[in-house]
Amino acid sequence: MNSYMVVATFKDEVTQDEIRELIPAEQAQAKVLEEKGMLGVIKVAMPRRTVFIEAFAQDESELALTIASLPLAKLWDLEFFATTPPAGASA
Repeated sequence: MNSYMVVATFKDEVTQDEIRELIPAEQAQAKVLEEKGMLGVIKVAMPRRTVFIEAFAQDESELALTIASLPLAKLWDLEFFATTPPAGASA
């Protein structure tokens, strides 16, 4: 399983009301994915309209499917970054 950091930026035209409407479904789906070991930590920087998602997948295509299953994904522009342990850390 590979580790990724997903940077999800809300599209310019997305409103706070659209975001608020999807939050309960987003939280429920994120919990399911977390229990399956597909998501880790999620951090939100709302003033910057950006979400940082730690995710785990075999490859970027599997990762894209996982992230697409999140209700808020349709409101985001996405960037995927494969991550590696810090130098000297155990893999």
